[in-house]
Amino acid sequence: MSTTPESTRDSTPSTLRSLGSGGVAGLGAALFGYLVTYLLTSSTIENSTASQVLEALGSDISTWKVVGWVFMSAHGVTTTFPGLFGTTSSTNLIEGIEAFSPVLYVVPVVALLAAGALATVVSGASSSRAGALAGAGTTVGYLVFALAGIALFSVSLGESAISPDPVTSALLAGVAYPAVLGTVGGLAAAALR
Repeated sequence: MSTTPESTRDSTPSTLRSLGSGGVAGLGAALFGYLVTYLLTSSTIENSTASQVLEALGSDISTWKVVGWVFMSAHGVTTTFPGLFGTTSSTNLIEGIEAFSPVLYVVPVVALLAAGALATVVSGASSSRAGALAGAGTTVGYLVFALAGIALFSVSLGESAISPDPVTSALLAGVAYPAVLGTVGGLAAAALR
């Protein structure tokens, strides 16, 4: 099939619509996933011994920030904590804290599959290629959330900080998860159309 200038021009708005709907769906998936994580973990966080100790010491660590660490952990992202003598340690909170259910790992998976499918439907994509493109577009919105989360979920403790690891937040949560899962969701929706 040859590409004429007319067909290239006609496909550009379609591509932009697919990427745009994917980006919005990706941001929606991140916000939805965070909200579900908040609903499932906030009371556990607020009632934890660690939270009570930090509160007694005067530390201002908000529950919504800790939920952000847990949500990022659901993507395989570790949270870095300051240690003694300037050292740092990293942990995945879902793996490291028994109170958090491994079911939390499913939250971003389901949200991104649904976002990829939704982006495909909204963009009107009917071919596998168009569905994959719309689904992959979720990376745009999800990456914005992941990058914002690095700053928003950071907590200063003197000269140190507790925060999601910036590299894995950007690459794993922001790019790999939505690129793969959004694309799969988009392909599935296109195949069903």
